[in-house]
Amino acid sequence: MEVRLDLTVILLPKGVKTAVCSCCDELSKGQNPANANSDERYGSLVAPNVIATHHQHFVNFRLDFDIDGANNSVAEMNTRSLPAGPENPCLNAFTMEKTLLASEVAARRDMSSQSSRKWHVFNPASRNALGHLAGFTLVPHENSVPYALPEAAVRQRARLLDHHFWVTRFKPAEMNRAGYYPNQSRGVDGLHEWTQDDESVVNHDIVVWHTMGVTHNPRPEEWPVMSAAHAGFEIVPSGFFERNPALDVPNKP
Repeated sequence: MEVRLDLTVILLPKGVKTAVCSCCDELSKGQNPANANSDERYGSLVAPNVIATHHQHFVNFRLDFDIDGANNSVAEMNTRSLPAGPENPCLNAFTMEKTLLASEVAARRDMSSQSSRKWHVFNPASRNALGHLAGFTLVPHENSVPYALPEAAVRQRARLLDHHFWVTRFKPAEMNRAGYYPNQSRGVDGLHEWTQDDESVVNHDIVVWHTMGVTHNPRPEEWPVMSAAHAGFEIVPSGFFERNPALDVPNKP
């Protein structure tokens, strides 16, 4: 299962004095652009005297897993190289380690491309024919961190931006991850507050929340109307089946 987000928009322009990109002129000379005070510090020149500002988009998905029943758990998957030695004589061995996320605070997690980080949601009481715990893995695609500082009003009102991955105990009232009225919020509602009590998320009815960030540095090719930018993630069966379920061509009689 793939969740795909397509973003297209008319860029937000700003009139400036600059008619030709000065930072690219410096790069062509082999210099680092010293444009701290230029018109292009906060955006890209997309037309003479027109800047399109740098910005971000954030989307959070609420995923209410019930894999073979309501009681589920979550493990984080991290891959690392083995040190040189008897277990890695050719220096090319690596291993994937799973770590159980025991509580709501412990399950506030961030992406890591260094460890190819993923998250496995499974039923501790259900196994496939090979003995694997029946579950599904959340595989993130390209993502981003927020560049607004933690003290910024938008970060205080939307604490969901603090992490890419959250797990909470299911509660019917906990639906709006930034509260019911985020524009008027003082930062006292939503995911950060819900997880403060640090309830166990092992073998319980749980909800997974995935935050996706898209950082948009505009290009001239996107002016005045940009073609779609893509983001998303996948939820793939992992130990749920014992073979490829798509291989279902019937045998000839």
